[in-house]
Amino acid sequence: MDATLSKLDARWVMALTLAGGLPFITAVLMAALGVRLLTLSGPDIAITYGAVIASFLCGLHWGLVLGGRAQATWLLILSNVLCLLAWAGALLALSGWPKAALTLQTAVFLSLLAVDHVLMRRGWLSAAFFRLRVVITCVVVACLIGVAALT
Repeated sequence: MDATLSKLDARWVMALTLAGGLPFITAVLMAALGVRLLTLSGPDIAITYGAVIASFLCGLHWGLVLGGRAQATWLLILSNVLCLLAWAGALLALSGWPKAALTLQTAVFLSLLAVDHVLMRRGWLSAAFFRLRVVITCVVVACLIGVAALT
């Protein structure tokens, strides 16, 4: 999503990012229909997948620092805190608090987007990448809220 990507690569990035939203959409449908998959409910799917994706995004932040594109110890610390909060959401769900877990993960995804906005403004992330993050975060947050409302 920056100048180094070919148009074909950019299309793949867009397609794969949007495909990454499919488990969240599936979770909403499962919650709406009361369907379970391998004994897992819609909230179970949304929360576990949310923890994985939040961890992935936090890893991107580490890659920026370790790759020399960003020089910010605060980014390493904050990404660890957000990753641990996403994991805490999974623990909340396992403890019987799925709505609290979904709320926490919604806050984590919005926080990650806010961090990426700062990184974009500092020139550490491209504007095109940030636009993609806005789109997919809107999908994810809408799905997490939808699952919570149906739970």
